[in-house]
Amino acid sequence: MSNHRPEAGFGGVGRGVVVWAVLALPALAADRLGMNEPRALWQQLAGLGVLAVAVALARRRPLAAFALGAGLGLAAAPALFSVSYGPALATFALLLGLRAPRAHAAVAGLTGTGVLGAARIALTGTDPVPEALVLTGTLLFGCVLPWLAGRYWRQSRALAEAGWLRAARLEDGQRHAEERARLRERARIAQDMHDSLGHELSLLALRAAALQVAPGLADGHRAAAADLRAAAADATDHLHRIIGVLREDDEPAPLAPAGESLDELVARAAESGLPVR
Repeated sequence: MSNHRPEAGFGGVGRGVVVWAVLALPALAADRLGMNEPRALWQQLAGLGVLAVAVALARRRPLAAFALGAGLGLAAAPALFSVSYGPALATFALLLGLRAPRAHAAVAGLTGTGVLGAARIALTGTDPVPEALVLTGTLLFGCVLPWLAGRYWRQSRALAEAGWLRAARLEDGQRHAEERARLRERARIAQDMHDSLGHELSLLALRAAALQVAPGLADGHRAAAADLRAAAADATDHLHRIIGVLREDDEPAPLAPAGESLDELVARAAESGLPVR
């Protein structure tokens, strides 16, 4: 089952059309205003088509998009700089730095552009020295600096995402630590309650057993004492099964109630009238 959403694809196409229109505007304006040497209509249309292809490749193939932009610049002027395609060249250089994961291919593309420009100036240039200076300035300010800006932007976004991710992990770790501490406190309270109530119920069963075997007690009272002893024993066992599972496996069961010593337990049992030692 595909997760592709038509509205997302339409939004990507719409953004691409807007980018192409913005980059094509200088080319159309320069030709209309006479800022470039006169070109045939098919050359203008071909340049707009190459710009469209470069914009379409800019997201997934930023190096190919930059190569197409550089090719348009070299075709328009030996020194690479032209009013028609200069903004597009800088834009594709920026996207190359922003979207290309590795710098080696980008450096190779920038170097290749400079070599091709120098070769074209040497072969077809009318004034090599000024054209070489223009080529150098265009490479520096129209290609290298935008590419470095894109690289910086990419690294800044990566650092910001890593910072937010680390903050989220720390927050999750703190939340888990608080949850573990809360669970440990609940387990401690449950264990203390289990130990205290367990001893109290055991003492209650012991008193009921003593009452059951007391001489001179009527049969009805003796049966009631037996029922009381059995109920106290069942309650103790039920409490142990419910709360006793919270105790660690290697933790021994306590031999004295929580908050009370063995001597205090014996004394409290003796105060009830039982012969305890």
